[in-house]
Amino acid sequence: MAINRRLAEARERLSKEASTNTGLRRNIMPFLNQGMVIPIVSNSFRIEQIFREEKEVSNEIAVTPQPDNNDLTIEEQLTNEWSDFIGYPMPDKRNLARVAQYFLVEQRDSLRARVKYLEFLKTLLLSIAQDEENEKLINGLKMQVQEKRFSEIVKQLDYPKFPDNVEDTLRLLARFPLPIYITTSYYDFLERSLKDEGKTPHTMVCFWSGVGSNEKYEDWPDPEPTAKNPVVYHLYGLEDYPQTLVLSEDDFMDFLVNVLQDTNKQNPIIPLKLRQALVESPLLLLGYQLRDWDFRVLFRFILKCQKVLSPRGMVIQLKADKKRIGDAEKSIRYLSDYFDINKFDVEWTETESFIQKLWEDWNKYRQGQS
Repeated sequence: MAINRRLAEARERLSKEASTNTGLRRNIMPFLNQGMVIPIVSNSFRIEQIFREEKEVSNEIAVTPQPDNNDLTIEEQLTNEWSDFIGYPMPDKRNLARVAQYFLVEQRDSLRARVKYLEFLKTLLLSIAQDEENEKLINGLKMQVQEKRFSEIVKQLDYPKFPDNVEDTLRLLARFPLPIYITTSYYDFLERSLKDEGKTPHTMVCFWSGVGSNEKYEDWPDPEPTAKNPVVYHLYGLEDYPQTLVLSEDDFMDFLVNVLQDTNKQNPIIPLKLRQALVESPLLLLGYQLRDWDFRVLFRFILKCQKVLSPRGMVIQLKADKKRIGDAEKSIRYLSDYFDINKFDVEWTETESFIQKLWEDWNKYRQGQS
């Protein structure tokens, strides 16, 4: 279609312009060398890798096909499935925050609703994974679906699947010499990747609602986190504590209000040292969709934390919705201008491709070739 060609041309042109003006990956190398970059990884990044079929992973990750379900992302397809499962009555069945809002009201018990959502994902994954070769494993996991965490089931199924000649990009991200990672994932996939790289991560969870805060993981580590002993901060909660999950529209609004109005200096919702790092460090936002609640609330939180002298950050994997584009080039330029005003550059590429290229550039930089 003509719009697809125009969109691709606009992305390429604007990406070249941005690279010329800012250097993008090149300019971030000194910060990587000092361990100052903070990757912020979306929940959907690993979820999309887990639920996509292995045949969709090509040697050229930059051209990995998108799901053929009305141009929906895999996360949106999963939300559609959940909508049907719970009998969601409204037409916006791909909007996770709205579907979750309905379910939390319908259940009249926010903890139970969150637990049921996690159980749905586990059951769906096991159903998709069912085949003759792993029937015994699947049946055993189905018997333990309430006890097993989603991340544990993923591990036992050996997901996500990658061809032999394609590296796991979450492992690549974990390989960088960085002391702080932030994720809005509900699962410990990042910690598992860091451990696979020989590191000892320290997990921290945001208890934004106050519920369960007396059971939280230990405070900011002392001594300070290092590349070998990094912090992984779960901004939107962790499945171990279902009540911490930022899931519904109300959750996102309450999260933003609570963390921004928090004045507790002794035991703040978000550690003061992490807030300071957000001010001082270039941020990499990986795997988000501009229109989604998780990105919009995250970005607003970041902007409220940062100051005039904060370094520029980068936003990766902003995919325009073909059905909503009038003028493709103008739409992309608007987004570029929007982020530029807020001191963020945009690289128009897939997150997996970006991480691969960043790792290649980092190796060249270390070897003095850049």
